[in-house]
Amino acid sequence: MQVRARQISVIAMAVLVAGLLAPPAMAVPLAPGGSSIVIGSVTDPFVGGTQLASISAPFAAFDFAGVLTQDVYSGGSLPGVSFRYTIATDASGPAALERATMSFFSGFSTDADYISGTGTSAAPLIVNRQVNGATIGFTWALNEGIEPGTVAPFLYILTNASGYDSGGIVSLMNGAVASVGVYRPISVPEPMSLLLAGSGIVAVGLFWRKGRKHVRQGEDDPTA
Repeated sequence: MQVRARQISVIAMAVLVAGLLAPPAMAVPLAPGGSSIVIGSVTDPFVGGTQLASISAPFAAFDFAGVLTQDVYSGGSLPGVSFRYTIATDASGPAALERATMSFFSGFSTDADYISGTGTSAAPLIVNRQVNGATIGFTWALNEGIEPGTVAPFLYILTNASGYDSGGIVSLMNGAVASVGVYRPISVPEPMSLLLAGSGIVAVGLFWRKGRKHVRQGEDDPTA
């Protein structure tokens, strides 16, 4: 018990020092393998953005349940397609959620944080990213989390992705795990790239057709 209390004290002190020394809070840039304490963004990065899509789905494990909502945005202060997550837990669940992970972000630049002043639960303490860059996770402090019957602060991940698609996953954890299918970032070819690719296909087609024409002429020529 003394060791655990000491760990909680160290974490609390680290958060306090970070809050005193840090400039106005902004999203944390997360390279693959990166980890950072988060203290919340003062400015909502979605102001002025355009909502592209939204999806909501229930989640449940043996000791928690709730609803996850993901909103997809572009524009405003965002560098690309970005994602905002709302986690609301049912009051009937006996246990708090301790961690939430989002996949798949391999190959993209990502900034992650939560929006200060939103939600009714405790805020996450740490955000980290897998070494392969695929998964980003928010973790709450010991003895804290998203308590039953509360809503977590808006969690968000900003990316440099040019598009989005189905195939993403959010997992909610406290020992047990519940997963929800959501959107994920993807790369969409730019119009010029599509034009060049289309021109290449046309050129190959014309070359093939011209070659076939010469072959036929050779077959029809009795002197050949």
